[in-house]
Amino acid sequence: MTSPSLSPQQAIDFLFAAAKTKGANAYDAVAGESESLGVELFEGKVKSTEISNSRGIGIRLFRDGRPGFAFTERLTHDALARTVEDAWSHAGLTDPVDLELPQPAQLADLDLQSFNPTLENVTLDEMKSLGLELEIQAKNGPHADARIENVPYLGVSRSGGYSLIANSNGVLYESRSNSVSAYVGVVAKQGEIKKMGVFGRGGRHFNHTLFDPAYMARMAVERGIELLDAAPVPSGAYPVVFSHRVSEQLFGMFGSPFFAEAAQKSQSRLKDKVGERIASPLFNLVSDPLLPGMPGSHLFDGEGVASQRLEVVKDGVLQTYLYNLESAKKAGVVPTGTGSRGYSGKAGTGFANYLVPLGTHSVEDLLAQHPKCLLIVKLEGGSGCSAISGEISIGAQGFLYENGARVRAVDRITLSTNFFDLLQNIEGFSNEYSDAFSSVKVPDVLVNPVHVAG
Repeated sequence: MTSPSLSPQQAIDFLFAAAKTKGANAYDAVAGESESLGVELFEGKVKSTEISNSRGIGIRLFRDGRPGFAFTERLTHDALARTVEDAWSHAGLTDPVDLELPQPAQLADLDLQSFNPTLENVTLDEMKSLGLELEIQAKNGPHADARIENVPYLGVSRSGGYSLIANSNGVLYESRSNSVSAYVGVVAKQGEIKKMGVFGRGGRHFNHTLFDPAYMARMAVERGIELLDAAPVPSGAYPVVFSHRVSEQLFGMFGSPFFAEAAQKSQSRLKDKVGERIASPLFNLVSDPLLPGMPGSHLFDGEGVASQRLEVVKDGVLQTYLYNLESAKKAGVVPTGTGSRGYSGKAGTGFANYLVPLGTHSVEDLLAQHPKCLLIVKLEGGSGCSAISGEISIGAQGFLYENGARVRAVDRITLSTNFFDLLQNIEGFSNEYSDAFSSVKVPDVLVNPVHVAG
């Protein structure tokens, strides 16, 4: 007879009792549950639906200072007992780690608006209806265009999750979050040239204000047709404005150089740079987990440390690394509440909400600062980018501007620079973020120079 499945709290109690019986010096656990529900459509019909649920629990225990990890997705007595045995065995193979689990702390008294119970009632039929209206608007709405060949990418989904973190010192924190998202992608064709235009929205409300089909379709259509007559520019060094449509993607690829763990392993060019100028005085970088409504917000990190706002870079000067428990202990500093951990993995480090503050200029102001300037609105992949070396080699599309006026569309170019040089060469930020539901927020940014291969 199969033993009954336990609740996350019951499972943690069982794991901790078993770990204590084994003789573990200390232990912590992360339990998680997630679900997603979504629909994809094509030509007025449902192409696929997704309904998935997962749950699991992972334990980290210490045996004479040696950490052991194990996890299970079956919350039964038998599976949990085996998980503790596996973690105990694993601890016999690892090196000792100097690490202290956190004590219970007073968390910030904030409603982070991470969970909207009404989203739990959004059905597949409602998501299908939104998707169908998006397709209708893209094909036949007031902003439709004869050059739109089809609408191959179209979907609506909602997701949610629950996590519980506890340790042998008495820490016991829980959180719940959910969100809904929709996207529409069109293919525009002019002669033999085809371009993709995609626009998506996400958030914690399922209403017409957030998911306006006419607006979303218009944005996708505009992005599809705007680059149809694009051509390369001559190779050379150009001032470049990275649109807020792509700046989040670009800067988001280079979060790990700010992690203490990377610096301690000599995998970051920011090693030993705290207190030094690493960027233009215009560059500031903040990790802020306490912003209501933002997808990266949380009151505690993945290791049970209370979250806090961090000024990582101020006026171009590196103020601090991001520390988890292990890297903080190694450096002899207090952890910064930026540890990351899921139930199936080991502890790491991560930004909460990666924020570059808004500047004072409009994007038009930035584009007018040089006689010639490129506005980049699409980046193609990231395989030529390395967070360790900082090297950036990436395909791009956008527009050529002269004296602040748009001249023509540009494609088939490759941008080549280094992220750490890019930081030094920042000449300005705009006063606008993308409206994407993202934990990375970076405004339009002017960088001069950037080498462009046309």
